[in-house]
Amino acid sequence: MFFVLSALAACGGGSAVDDETLPPGGRPSSPPLVVLLRYGGVAGTDDRVSVDALGVATIVSDRLPAPSTRTLSAADLAALRRVLERSEIATLQRNYLDRQATNAYQYDVTYQGTTVTSDEAVVPSSLRPVVEMLAKLIAA
Repeated sequence: MFFVLSALAACGGGSAVDDETLPPGGRPSSPPLVVLLRYGGVAGTDDRVSVDALGVATIVSDRLPAPSTRTLSAADLAALRRVLERSEIATLQRNYLDRQATNAYQYDVTYQGTTVTSDEAVVPSSLRPVVEMLAKLIAA
């Protein structure tokens, strides 16, 4: 029996995904479509939300005991993709910082290999819908 299982494994007869590499949810994850880091604010929070191409959002927050996940509806994922495309992130400056901002959130949005950092009050108008949609996932 051992020989048969070894032969099957050697011939590729096993699973296409190695169970030891699966995340805790038991399904393989895809690379992030977009990542939002939100930090600072009055309470000095540190939050991260990433959404993969399948619409699985992973939220990590210093206010949560463990990371949480949720799956966006098809409509919400389509809306997120639309606002990401409309943001034209590659054409934006890399930093939008308000030197007078105190106790404000700062955001890092990463999409298609480009990261834009912005203080809460000066988020570029084309990027604001992205920040708002992703920030709602943190609060939900």
